[in-house]
Amino acid sequence: MKVVYKYVIKDFFKYFVPCLGVLVFIYIIINLFDNLGKYLAKNVLVVDIFLHYVYLMPSYIILLIPIATIMAVFFVFGTMTKHRELLALKTSGLNVNRLFSIIFIIGACLVVFTFVFQETVGVWAQTQTYEHQEAKIDKRPRRPETRRSNFFYHGEDNWVYHVRRLDAVRNKMDGVTLWQISHDNKIQRRLDANYGLYDSIWTFHSVTEREFDVFGNETVMTYSERAMPALREKPQDFLKRMKPLGEMNVLEIDRFVKKKRRAGENVAEEEVELNYRFSYPIITLILLLITLPLSVVLRKGGIAIGLGLSVAMAFVYWGLIQSFRAYGVAGVMNPLVALWFPNVLFAVVGIVLMLKVPR
Repeated sequence: MKVVYKYVIKDFFKYFVPCLGVLVFIYIIINLFDNLGKYLAKNVLVVDIFLHYVYLMPSYIILLIPIATIMAVFFVFGTMTKHRELLALKTSGLNVNRLFSIIFIIGACLVVFTFVFQETVGVWAQTQTYEHQEAKIDKRPRRPETRRSNFFYHGEDNWVYHVRRLDAVRNKMDGVTLWQISHDNKIQRRLDANYGLYDSIWTFHSVTEREFDVFGNETVMTYSERAMPALREKPQDFLKRMKPLGEMNVLEIDRFVKKKRRAGENVAEEEVELNYRFSYPIITLILLLITLPLSVVLRKGGIAIGLGLSVAMAFVYWGLIQSFRAYGVAGVMNPLVALWFPNVLFAVVGIVLMLKVPR
């Protein structure tokens, strides 16, 4: 029977790799023709267009692994069913569950690969895509990163800044308000300053400082000059581009969520993204629960029907995930429920189909 297992594994990857390659190629071609006018209007070099799609490719691979997986399953078992190979194996005493278990092991490996690939290559490629798009595709000139106006910044040790104007050349910030937030999201201290200067530490001028005790009582103090060695941020730190969630790995997103939550801000979008990073790779296994039973019962036109079903299922599943994801970001649903409900729903359907498949 080991020969049969090796045959199934070899056949699976024989179809999986080309299917994934073709799907990625189709996505690239569709995107290319959709944006070709923009590239021509901006005189983008061919080599820059090529690099743009090289950087986009990891995100396409991550997106299309589940579809390529179920297509490969239909090819493998559809062919075996069509040629009566599966019937012959059953007659010889092989339980179809053993073949299914081999595919599930492959699916589990693909789940781990998808997650690791997303958190390493995928995150890196997102950053490269953004920078390449800015410089080579949109051809936006890099603005001198020495000034910034009217921004909030979440610093270390639970400090939150609001700065009206920052000049990193002069190491000066004007119109400063700082809050120190406790771990239970309460304001412990607030400082309002006319301006601050940095010289190894921050020193603020014309300062009004308020401290709040556990009962909410306020103590107000004023200073003409107030040194704040507890602040760890340097002027250059405020100029760093804030990474979008797509360019963060799960550890960075988790730290960002905790920081925003301490500042009392809404973290629904970040929590949705965090749950999505874990829930999406599992789609591959759940789709296998549905695909495997169908692949061994479809006979006449089984492969063609199976491919159609696989694409239809993938689109329905994807649409459901995106709909619930939007509900989670909007705060209508709990992020945990929003991102895992589609998986649970399709898993139940898959388990029912698995129980009914003839052995």
